[in-house]
Amino acid sequence: MMWHFRRLQAACGGVMVVLGNLVAGRKVSRIGCGVREGIVYRGMEAGEYGQVMELYASLHDGRRPNWVMRAVCRWLGGKMTLVAVARHQGQARVVGMNMYYVNRRDIADETIHEGFIGVSPDMTGRGVASELKRVAIHHFETQGFKGISARISLDNKASLASAEKLGFVPVERYHDAAMRADRQYLIRWFQDGS
Repeated sequence: MMWHFRRLQAACGGVMVVLGNLVAGRKVSRIGCGVREGIVYRGMEAGEYGQVMELYASLHDGRRPNWVMRAVCRWLGGKMTLVAVARHQGQARVVGMNMYYVNRRDIADETIHEGFIGVSPDMTGRGVASELKRVAIHHFETQGFKGISARISLDNKASLASAEKLGFVPVERYHDAAMRADRQYLIRWFQDGS
């Protein structure tokens, strides 16, 4: 019986996060388009949802994001999911993605959270992740947020270095039991932020 109660409680919490994102998403405009070194950076288009989910799964041993992240990505894709698209054999292919959402802490801090950033293995080391972050910073700074928050595992030296170069500052260090990792909570404050 307790197991069912916990599942119901988790589902209700997830519904509240999705609703909070739908409300926050009303004030956010679609992410604009830019090109750097032949790669297009822009808000996800509805037809790219499958490619985004495939890229995520390929970077997570076949697992898809949780249902909350999938719902936010599907319903607010062009506003909250940034993609990097390259031409491959004449076809557009999503080679990078940056998924954003808001949670209770972000609502209180007036920030938006970088839920996941990932780049296709054949495109790593080319600055795609850094450019995804730069485009997101530029976009969300104009959308009324005070900053972008992120959680990065301490053993992910490349992500920590990239975040630091882009102005993210550590706010909190903690141990994530579910991930079995020591992590940092960081925020990249915008000009009018704290």
